[in-house]
Amino acid sequence: MADEDAGRSRPRESPRERDDDPGFRFSLPPISLPEMQLPERIRLVFPVPDPPEKVSRPTRVKVSWVLLVVVLVDVADALAVGLGGPATLPWVRAAVGVLLSAVLVGGPGLLYAWELLAILGGFGTLSVAPTLTVLVLARIVLSS
Repeated sequence: MADEDAGRSRPRESPRERDDDPGFRFSLPPISLPEMQLPERIRLVFPVPDPPEKVSRPTRVKVSWVLLVVVLVDVADALAVGLGGPATLPWVRAAVGVLLSAVLVGGPGLLYAWELLAILGGFGTLSVAPTLTVLVLARIVLSS
């Protein structure tokens, strides 16, 4: 019997057969609303959202300007070592160099601290090396 029912579909009920169903039913007649107009003194005002804030584009700096600034910082560092000796403000020079190299190069910029270690180790003349320029050039070459 189950095999016989599986192949057959139930016949569709006609609307009249559905109306004969004793279950609860509710229906509405078609409704049309009258045309409505608001008086002139009443106006609808829709809130207008504020325009979105303008996002400024990040400022692009040319690589040549960055290299120029880095070379000038290395030249100023070399002049401080040449004129005042390697013991001239080693902590300040190292702090400024590490800060600049960390900003411009990222994590590898911390390698600039070797200049302070060279000064503290007694090899202060090595701090004349253009470490910041080398680090920035390495960053430019490796990012290309």
